[in-house]
Amino acid sequence: MTSPGFLKWRSVGLKVFAFYFLSMVLVIGVMGYLSYIRSADMMNSKIGGVARQSVEQTRKRLEMIVNEYENRAWLIFSNQEVQKQLLNHYADGVEKSEVTLRNNRFLSNLINANNDTVNIYLLSDQDTSYRYSPNNQFFVYNNFPNTYREEAWYKQIQEADGQTVYFGIRRSNIRYIADQDPDRPLFCFGKAIKNLANRNEIIGVMLYEVDPEQIRGILEELDFNHTGETFLIENEDSSVVADRMASGSAKPLQVSAQALSDRTGSFKQTVGGREELVVFDRFQDYPWTLVGLIRAEEYMKDSAEIGIFMTVIAAGFGAIAVALGFFVARQAHKPLYIMIRAMRKAREGDLNSLISHRRKDEFGILYTHFNAMVMELKEQINEVYVQKWLQKELQMKMLGSQINAHFLYNTLDSVHWIARIRKVDEISTMVFGLSRYLRLSLNEGRDEVSLSEIKELLESYLSIQMVRYRDKFTFSLEIEESLYEYRVLKYIFQPLIENAIYHGLEKKEGSGSLRVRFLRQEGLLCFEVEDDGAGIAEEELARLQEMLAQKETAGEHYFALRNISAQIHITYGPEYGLTIKSRPGAGTLVRMIIPLKK
Repeated sequence: MTSPGFLKWRSVGLKVFAFYFLSMVLVIGVMGYLSYIRSADMMNSKIGGVARQSVEQTRKRLEMIVNEYENRAWLIFSNQEVQKQLLNHYADGVEKSEVTLRNNRFLSNLINANNDTVNIYLLSDQDTSYRYSPNNQFFVYNNFPNTYREEAWYKQIQEADGQTVYFGIRRSNIRYIADQDPDRPLFCFGKAIKNLANRNEIIGVMLYEVDPEQIRGILEELDFNHTGETFLIENEDSSVVADRMASGSAKPLQVSAQALSDRTGSFKQTVGGREELVVFDRFQDYPWTLVGLIRAEEYMKDSAEIGIFMTVIAAGFGAIAVALGFFVARQAHKPLYIMIRAMRKAREGDLNSLISHRRKDEFGILYTHFNAMVMELKEQINEVYVQKWLQKELQMKMLGSQINAHFLYNTLDSVHWIARIRKVDEISTMVFGLSRYLRLSLNEGRDEVSLSEIKELLESYLSIQMVRYRDKFTFSLEIEESLYEYRVLKYIFQPLIENAIYHGLEKKEGSGSLRVRFLRQEGLLCFEVEDDGAGIAEEELARLQEMLAQKETAGEHYFALRNISAQIHITYGPEYGLTIKSRPGAGTLVRMIIPLKK
């Protein structure tokens, strides 16, 4: 049978189709998106890892070069002949010539061993300065004015107090050399030369200028497959020390100083609307950081291709989801239509409208249960009159129970007044207390009563016990009036007092005392029953505490305590209950904790 209109508005078929289609689209979309994000993250992580490794290797190569520059500076710093020439201390002209010749030979060997040297300046505070370069294989005495003493770079070297100062790639600090291009970029560093005889006396400054081609070449090798740039920057202000173009720019690089606080790592940043990956590695012995900038559009090309591929796949699966949705909706709607037709007949009063079927799936179970329900409904209609009769019978019994209770109250009241007339005070007190106790206990069948009613109930019970035991014990009942309006279970307090009397005070030699208290503790009600009776033996107390801790509800012993504990756990929760403390011959304290409820 063809089910008509299975995709009508508000039909189950349409809802199943929409749910199935949207579920498939959602699953495909989420899986595609997560796959894309995961693939992109893996690619970025791999690219970042490779880039960090490349930057670290480049940093180590640069560090080796700078260490070699440091060694050159120390060779000149510690040369005694250079010291003598800067101090201009000679015995005669012959010694001066010999010293100059030896220094020429020393510096010539140094330059020949390192063919990247451009200039070595030895600038003395004694109005003498010397320049040595591959173009002049001997010392050149420069008679230019000593204006360099007032320049910032000279003061910076002196203030470094013997430490090497690196200026990076820049134009020469000394601008008035005739045979030198003033705009040629050089890698410059300097060091204050101290008198070896007096360590604290600065006798001059060495300025060393080398060709930056080696440094530039190393930086140029690290171009991240032509997708980025590399810079050597100062840690303090991010100013550029060297770049692969050997531009000599000292402008700060636009990177986050806080992000560069670690020794090595990578992060993303956006500069001028362009996203880029920053990879850095800090020098160990020098105040520099090697930074690589990789353009995001370059390293994200593969991620974009993955995104397009995932979109095409998602569109294909979406088309498949539409076709499957139509099929599933049709299959789901047909058995439902059969069920709806049978239910309409049953609603119109045809209780013989059973569904014939051979299905073994969930719809078959539904059809079977529907048939059973219709048959059971017929039986229930036949039984309704019997149920009404039973209900009336129950109401009559409940009315009779109320009449019997009322008769019992009146009878006890009559006995009470007869005892008072005959002046039998004990009987009068016990009967009056029993009458009040029964009236409060029955209390129209309510399980919860106010604490003020509990107070009356306990006073009635204790008045009966005081007549029975006479001077055996004294009691006190303490409760704050502010607690009267709170409601509690009716039958969980009196059995604890009864246990204290029968198992504690009755077994004690001589008279005792009973103290009953209702306390408010941090929003909870604390009910305490304390006696100075016989107490509980250690073994039995251990069994009692174990029973309460395990929240046992079944057993032959401690029926009252089990019953009270079960009522508390069922009504208020397992976190509330009873605790018992006792010492043989010293008495027992039972404490109950329950929540305060109005």
